[in-house]
Amino acid sequence: MTNATPGWYPDPWNPSAQRFWDGGQWTDHVATANAQAVRQRLPEGAPIYGPLIWILALLPLVGGLAVWFVHVETGPFIDYINQVQQATDAGQTTPVAPPDALAFLGPAYWLSTVLGWASIAASIVLAYFDWKRLTRIGVVRPFHWGFAFFALVATIGVYVIGRSVIVRRVAAPRGLAPIWVFIAASVGSLISVGIWLGSWLGPFLQQLTDTVNNLPTT
Repeated sequence: MTNATPGWYPDPWNPSAQRFWDGGQWTDHVATANAQAVRQRLPEGAPIYGPLIWILALLPLVGGLAVWFVHVETGPFIDYINQVQQATDAGQTTPVAPPDALAFLGPAYWLSTVLGWASIAASIVLAYFDWKRLTRIGVVRPFHWGFAFFALVATIGVYVIGRSVIVRRVAAPRGLAPIWVFIAASVGSLISVGIWLGSWLGPFLQQLTDTVNNLPTT
């Protein structure tokens, strides 16, 4: 061990523990091999919140607002139905080409998509810096920022909830506020999407019904 750098190594007298080597000799500092630092309670008034966690908690609103940039063009679908009927009446055997599916969504669809992916990328970066901040204020083993990658397949709520639970353990009764903000933002986003759907889906279904009813019968 004479050339080993200072650090924790298996205890030569007790392989189930670790002993600190100071670079020249074994010290009296011993720890169990699987020991983890105990989470100590933070001082009263510790700044457990910050702008980053509030931004993360409010991120669901981005999706709820972004859909309003998308203008659904239902005209091409109605025109397609009329063209099919006209081709049938004329005895045309060549299939009528259906409209491009993306034509219904308009160019703003791509803006909304880019905005969605940008918010996911931003949430991962924000979670990392929020995790670093918790470490600086003294939170031992804060909820790892890597869980923010669940935003790619689910929601950034995985990090928000996990982070809040750990913080509450060291700062009770505080710590859970971001969860409630996240829930409120998620509900608000769902309401916004529902209103957006109703703004065009109802008129479209009525227009579709009128078009079908006005088709000539054979």
